[in-house]
Amino acid sequence: MSSNVGSVSSAGNAGGNSGIEKRPSFVTVKKGENLTIIAKRYGMSKAEFVKWTGLKGVIRVGQKIELPVDSVEAGKGIYALARKYGMPMAEFAKMNNISDPQNYAAKAGEVFYVKSAASSGVKPKKKASGSETKPQNSKENPQTEAQNDLAAGAKVGAVVGVMAENIQKYGSTFTPQELAEKIYKIADSHYGAVGRPDFDALINEINEKNVEEVLDAYAKLKDNDDKDSLIFTITHEIKSSKQARKDAVMKIYDTLAKAKNPPVEKREEFVKELDAQFDKLIGMVNTEKLDKIIGEIIGETSETAGISSVSGHSQVARKPVKADGRTVVTKPTKGASKTLTTTDLQRGAIASAKSEAKQKFKEYCKENGIKYSENMLDLSPLDRIPAPATKGTSITSADSGILPPTGKPNGKVIILNPGHGGYSSRSGYFDPGSYSFIKKGNGKYAPLLEYDKMKIYGDSSVEKLRAKGYSVVLTNGHAQTISDQHTISNIVSELKNGSRGKKYADEDIMFISLHADSEPGKKGSGVCYDSRFTNDRRLAQLMQSNLNEAPWITAGLSERNWNVPKKGLQVLHQTETIPSVLLEVEYVNGARCQNLDSYAYQQQFEDKMIEAINEYFGF
Repeated sequence: MSSNVGSVSSAGNAGGNSGIEKRPSFVTVKKGENLTIIAKRYGMSKAEFVKWTGLKGVIRVGQKIELPVDSVEAGKGIYALARKYGMPMAEFAKMNNISDPQNYAAKAGEVFYVKSAASSGVKPKKKASGSETKPQNSKENPQTEAQNDLAAGAKVGAVVGVMAENIQKYGSTFTPQELAEKIYKIADSHYGAVGRPDFDALINEINEKNVEEVLDAYAKLKDNDDKDSLIFTITHEIKSSKQARKDAVMKIYDTLAKAKNPPVEKREEFVKELDAQFDKLIGMVNTEKLDKIIGEIIGETSETAGISSVSGHSQVARKPVKADGRTVVTKPTKGASKTLTTTDLQRGAIASAKSEAKQKFKEYCKENGIKYSENMLDLSPLDRIPAPATKGTSITSADSGILPPTGKPNGKVIILNPGHGGYSSRSGYFDPGSYSFIKKGNGKYAPLLEYDKMKIYGDSSVEKLRAKGYSVVLTNGHAQTISDQHTISNIVSELKNGSRGKKYADEDIMFISLHADSEPGKKGSGVCYDSRFTNDRRLAQLMQSNLNEAPWITAGLSERNWNVPKKGLQVLHQTETIPSVLLEVEYVNGARCQNLDSYAYQQQFEDKMIEAINEYFGF
């Protein structure tokens, strides 16, 4: 069990003597309560509470749920009771809110929480009627029990001595390794750990003496397969409130700052980046810059300084490999460039994505009440992750060139951008966008990746647009790469100056970016546009009205001034002279992901999108 049950006064307490801490022997289910709510009252998750009480089936209002309790036998102490149920004293003390078990004197009739047979695997001995159970291992020697208690007390004393040494050396009762392990275990076991008393208590154990070692130990934990940083873990507990996550991150930063004394402006830089990530309209928090700042303060040059997250996808900076075939140059860590092959980047992206998908699938199963088995997971879609597009030795955005119409030409060109699906031109990390899981006909669950689905929508839309007489340029890639290399503005310039063939005027060019949002909201689709430009507003309104004609689609408008850094979408920063919109096709997560994966929904969305384009151009 991960947290203290605590003491709760109740008339149901089996030991009603005054002066005794009351531990109720049952809890009554009230109207509006469920197991999650009740379990939280006892500091447990639903699964822990069910295991502890041995509950079976559905609970009902008024039902009394028995809580496993027992009292010490005459002449014995709490150590004997703990041994009776096969419980370590540390666990027994925590469960019963006992801070000093070595000196705790149980009162006559006092009741204690114990592990049930269902949760402990130990079958407690029952008292025979009118008699007492003999002490275990006592061989009827009355001194044995006292000797055992003294031995147990000596062990506790030794533990207390170690804790005192830890406090002196690390400022915590735990070593940095122990603290890192405990933090990781809670985060791994509870979806939304930040804000839980047990998690926050561990974060508060981080201090000036241990912060650097805790950060290092966390990234190197054996169970931390993706080598996520502690900052990454905290920010990605998306069931926890944004403010709680931000506060925990700043706790880490400020503690490190006290230990290392960086310039004041470094904190300003860190806070600005943290705010920017949490204020993003689309995508998960990206801790790449945050981890880099932490690494700079520590002064690391090791691989752990390069731990990062790109749109919720974490990787570690790879070691240089011998260049063969096509090569690219990246800078995943501060300092020297890294030379890699495109094949290595692709293989690394696939391997990393599969590793992350396995972990995310565990969380998905827990959240949706599914019994987890890795055999239920079909990872074959991840084999479709493409190799990076390159220009010389640089990673670039994919570009189809201008694709001519297959129907009667209408003189217009559409720049179509299926979101995500590229590699960072700086670090070489692959960006899959948001993703969830979808149950297929074979009963297995496959990753539902934003980039993969948008590629399908994009490819299909290209052929439909060309059949309607449009020329099309299909481009996609990492958002940072598109922004850094001015991908969209360069395409617009080339279309206007004729370097791609025919010259086009601003009024003949349109830009559309396709995305799938990460979390369900009130509307299934969204039409995002720059509120400064009349043409963008007009196109967005036409998109909204046409999409809403489809039976399955409910599209809402989202006004944004994309030049405001905290609200900006990088891909739309480059399209001020032409009509542009960003379309949220559907949600990747939740029940609505069924729509995103539906061929019928896809056809409706594409057809209505093209009707809006036709209406804008007057066709």
